[in-house]
Amino acid sequence: MPRDEEGYAGSAGEEMAPETLALDATPPKPEGRIVSKRMIPATEADTEHTRKILRRMPFAGDMFAPYVRAIEAEPIPPVNSRGGRDVEGWTAVYEAIVQPNWVNGGGGLHGAAAAWLVDMCTGSSFSRLRTKTWNPGGPSIAIDMSYYNPAPAGTRLRVTTVIDRMGGQLSTARCLMSEWDSGKAICSGMHTTFKNPRRKTPGREFKMVEQAKL
Repeated sequence: MPRDEEGYAGSAGEEMAPETLALDATPPKPEGRIVSKRMIPATEADTEHTRKILRRMPFAGDMFAPYVRAIEAEPIPPVNSRGGRDVEGWTAVYEAIVQPNWVNGGGGLHGAAAAWLVDMCTGSSFSRLRTKTWNPGGPSIAIDMSYYNPAPAGTRLRVTTVIDRMGGQLSTARCLMSEWDSGKAICSGMHTTFKNPRRKTPGREFKMVEQAKL
């Protein structure tokens, strides 16, 4: 994956505030985990791309991005005859370290923080699969969450995303967060996005409004 023009914004070696919990310098190896799919270890560029997606969000982007990274994924499917990809079932794995400012009053990962991670990690997976002529991504219309167990600050999360569909308008992906070492399920989510091909871009809409005032 090509390097972003903005450069790497969240290396493991950057200085972090004392109250934060850093990622290990080397990504953990999922030893003993049974994988039926052929997974390829993520590159530094994959993590750069994921963090760029997170940092683009004015809401909480900088609060999450340094503590999330790409771990592994299936090979990206080739471009098909329609200019898109056949991506149903494509799986990618991310890692996140629960920070003290991500938790609720009970000391576990806040439900809203978990939903934000589901949104952004599945969104990163959608983004990694687009082509020059095919980008079905759009605004979220539903994120359905289920919560199973608490995850206190310092918990290393395994965030697994699976693409169910990337179509002309609707795209859906599943996400499971689990404790890295034990595999204990923390929460899961289903993310659905919708792209309206007839919707004008915000910039164009703004120009039309301004012209109408003249």
